[in-house]
Amino acid sequence: MSQMPPPPPSQPSPMGAPGGASNKKTYSILAYILGWITGIIFLFVGKDDPDVKWNAANSIVVFGGLFVISIVIGFIPGINLLTPIIGLVSFIFWLVFLIQGLQGNGQRLPAPVIGSMISPFVEQVANSVN
Repeated sequence: MSQMPPPPPSQPSPMGAPGGASNKKTYSILAYILGWITGIIFLFVGKDDPDVKWNAANSIVVFGGLFVISIVIGFIPGINLLTPIIGLVSFIFWLVFLIQGLQGNGQRLPAPVIGSMISPFVEQVANSVN
């Protein structure tokens, strides 16, 4: 009896392929999971897809900015009581991005209220990685 060799393993589809839409959605959601940390990771992982790269840059700008603001405010006596409010704002942004990401198809998710103000910075960060 002759045995047939097993079929070759299938290759994962690139993000631009028809099966890549779920990867794009997953990568866009994961860019927000741990805030600016996963934003940095997916800025490089998703560098072939402009929407994933944009969402990662958006995560870096929004959550990185809020992180820096909370650190600076924490050192100023009297104003350091605002640090929990910054944490609450971060949590609300995080929930909004995850809900929008789950409902979408991996498209760009602008930040509510501040999206138009930070858009030039997001574009700059997204275009900095080739």
